[in-house]
Amino acid sequence: MTKFAVALREFQARTGGSVSLAERYGASRTAVYEALAGKRLPSNDTLERIVIAWGAEDELTRWRMQRQQTEGDLAAETRLRGEVQVKKTPEEARFQDALTNLWEDGGRPSRNAWGEAAGLSPRTVGAYLEGNTLPMPGKLTRLIEGLASLCTADADLEVWIEQQGATIREEHLHQARLARKVARDEARKLARALPGGQPRS
Repeated sequence: MTKFAVALREFQARTGGSVSLAERYGASRTAVYEALAGKRLPSNDTLERIVIAWGAEDELTRWRMQRQQTEGDLAAETRLRGEVQVKKTPEEARFQDALTNLWEDGGRPSRNAWGEAAGLSPRTVGAYLEGNTLPMPGKLTRLIEGLASLCTADADLEVWIEQQGATIREEHLHQARLARKVARDEARKLARALPGGQPRS
């Protein structure tokens, strides 16, 4: 993680890129700062926005490969420590797709604007959109209400957002949370059975 952050800071210095510029290209301000500080590996989407914003689109392939290598190294360290790593379930992927579609239907507001309307941080909104975290039902309700409040100029769209949001909360989120619990329980059993951690597949 540190090596990746150092490389990213060197890239920033070389290109003269700024966090605000990456933000203008749709990257989360928090995610960029955390990537530069080595606190979190940026998502593929965030990384691509950074690279493009800083004028090095021809380096996208190299950065994708470097990120993939870093992610693999982090996973290997986790397995050696015997920590539980749970792959995203199909139900979680369906929830993420449904939430992303709802965001697109709502006009793709920035994470800052959506977070402010929902009373949530942009980082939290980003974690939900990128599928890194499953929201609690109450937070999803706030997220849906926040998105609907940004669509008040179009009454039909506002109602649509609320209706689709209710379906996402009652069906997709419920199924995703159940599937996540089952997957986590199975991974823990496997981790306990294998002292060296979990296998790759």
